[in-house]
Amino acid sequence: MGVYLNQKNLDLARQLAQKSYDLKVLKAAELELQAWNLLASHFPGTTVEEVYETLSPARQKLVTPIIPTDEQYRKQWEEVTYTSGYFKPDAPVYITDRGERVRSKSEQLIANLLYRLGIPYRYEFPIEVVVNGYKKTWRPDFTILDVKNRRELYLEHFGKLDDQDDTDNYARNAFGKMKIYEENGMYDGGCMIYSYETSKAPLDIAYVEMKIRRALGM
Repeated sequence: MGVYLNQKNLDLARQLAQKSYDLKVLKAAELELQAWNLLASHFPGTTVEEVYETLSPARQKLVTPIIPTDEQYRKQWEEVTYTSGYFKPDAPVYITDRGERVRSKSEQLIANLLYRLGIPYRYEFPIEVVVNGYKKTWRPDFTILDVKNRRELYLEHFGKLDDQDDTDNYARNAFGKMKIYEENGMYDGGCMIYSYETSKAPLDIAYVEMKIRRALGM
């Protein structure tokens, strides 16, 4: 047979249960801290990644590190060669500070921003995506290297969202492209960065810089 608890007794029961729970949590936390302290006392002073850095410059030249340094990793990534995208003969010419050709003034501004910040990037580097079950080659505007986390990010700029001559097609294709990227596991806030502009809202390069810095943890 159950025992009825009035509000006063119920409050007391809750306090006692909470106190018992808090004591158990505190005990578990103390044991966990002891375990971490024990582990820390046996942890080596030099990690695998740091062994190479302990060598003299002369010895570094004689060995190949098991795990490339950030500088080596970046250099290897930047040395990859690829065929650039096609430009129509009558297309406007925009040259970046790095000396490459891009398709618009906004892309020029973004490329110059990445270059100024010292962020490794590739312009229109080909990647493979699955579209309706078929593999296709796409060229995101920018492929960005996150050196710290050894991963690649992608930046797509959409610059004609209110183009009066082709508003429906461009906007529809832009959002369709975002959908395909998401279906391939590439989404905004993950490895994708999107920037936009319209005729009344030109590219805000400061906002783009903020998004890039946030994505890279700068």
